[in-house]
Amino acid sequence: MKSLKYILVALLLLAFSCKKEEVDPEFRITLKNTTPTNLQEFQENVMVTIEYQHPEGFMGFSDPDYLSLEIHDSRLTNPDFYHLQPLSPPSQTISIQGKINIEIDSPFRFGNGNSETLTYSLRIQDNKSKWSNTVTTPIITVNK
Repeated sequence: MKSLKYILVALLLLAFSCKKEEVDPEFRITLKNTTPTNLQEFQENVMVTIEYQHPEGFMGFSDPDYLSLEIHDSRLTNPDFYHLQPLSPPSQTISIQGKINIEIDSPFRFGNGNSETLTYSLRIQDNKSKWSNTVTTPIITVNK
């Protein structure tokens, strides 16, 4: 009889100690295209195309002072931030997906050499202050 009580207590402890892990909706971006990857400084802008997927549609802000797109030049310590307009209707929770074309001003060389290489890392913050994954462009060569 005592062993049955111990078994029941152990089973109850086991059942109540297990917690169901909450899974956040998947907010992802994917790099689709980067052009050009070899350019003359001050001559061409870099075009980056990313695909996004947000199951609740919480991307972009109506306040133009809120900067939710982060672009980090690999040669610099700090990233630059830009405004991203809302991509879903206000106060709506809908799944969204699509493409964003990002134009980055023509890079230039920092050093004295004839060429330099860099990459850009990008990520997006949603309306719940959660960051997407980071995507990185292929190596971009900037020529004199």
